[in-house]
Order: sequence, then structure tokens, then C-alpha cells
Amino acid sequence: MRFRGIGRKGCMGLLLTGFLFAVPSVAMAAGTANAARAAAENAWPSAANGLPLTAAALPAAPMPATPSAQESQALDTLRLESPKLGKIKVVRRDEAPSRTKWIALAVAEHGAAAFDAYTTRQAVARGAVEADPLIRPFAGSPGIYAVIQIAPLALDYAARRMQRSENPALRKMWWLPQTGGTAMYVFSGAHNLGVPGRP
Repeated sequence: MRFRGIGRKGCMGLLLTGFLFAVPSVAMAAGTANAARAAAENAWPSAANGLPLTAAALPAAPMPATPSAQESQALDTLRLESPKLGKIKVVRRDEAPSRTKWIALAVAEHGAAAFDAYTTRQAVARGAVEADPLIRPFAGSPGIYAVIQIAPLALDYAARRMQRSENPALRKMWWLPQTGGTAMYVFSGAHNLGVPGRP
């Protein structure tokens, strides 16, 4: 349940307050009903307890319970805390980083990583040894194409978070992770092309 203008804490406080005030009145009404039932059982005219069965001997009808003055006063003085709204940052559309540029850099980065994986497999087939210990187990198999894409995915995520950051300096430098990753993979792939095989 959500009310307009009341946050989660305010809504929970309202429900808790209503519950706390409802429980005593229910218990009081139950206590009144139990007392009336006990009195009626003891005073009910019957042949067993020897009382005559006349209209005057019948018990009076129970009166409905009314809220006490303390309960109504407590509800009158109840004050709810107003919700605290956070600071809202508005960014103009022309200042927001472009999603299409982010996608273009992601495609370039993943393509450069695939180029690095291809040239690594070619160099390993010629007899070279992969220097990266994390990639070395996959260097001779097609699994290198999937494993090498993990780092570009992390860099894509970092760039996207930088695009949406509240810090203006980070928003302006969002392209650095993807561009740096692309440059690194292109350099590695070019290096792999020049690695001589074992004699």
C-alpha cells in the first residue's frame, strides 16, 4: 500500500500506529463481552439455580463500548512525520552522455577483444606461449573468445555507471574505460601478429 506524499517509513508508521490503537479497544471490548457473559451465566434464571423465570429477572442488554476520553485525545494529538525528499538533480538532455556513443564504443571494444583472441590463438598455434596466466588455460581452445569478453563487459558497466553519475567530472570522462580497453586489445592483437613461432 502506498500513499501519495508518504514514503515507506511514513506508511509503516501509520499502519503501526493504527494497530497499536486498535489492539487495546479490541481487548477492552472482548473483556466487556466476557464479563457480561459470565454475569449472565451466573444470574440467568433457570430451574437449576432456583431463580424464577420472570421478565424482571432477565439481565439487561449489554451497552455498546464507547471509546474513552484518553483514546480520543491520543488520536487528536497524533502527528505524523513528513517524508524527507532527497535532492533532485536535473540534467539537461544536451548535457547527458549519448547512449549511441556508448554502444558504438562497446562494439569497438568487444571487436578489439575478439581480434586479440584470434591473434593469440594464431600465435599459440605457431608455438608461442600466452603470457597472461588467466588466459593461458584457454589460449589453445575456442573458449578464449568467450573468456576474453569478461573484461570488456566490466568496462562497459563501469562506463555506463559513469554516464549516470551525479559527479559532473565522471560524467564527462565516461568514455575512458571503453576507449582504454579498446586501445589495449588492439595493441595486444598487433603484438601477437609480430610474435615469432618456436623453431
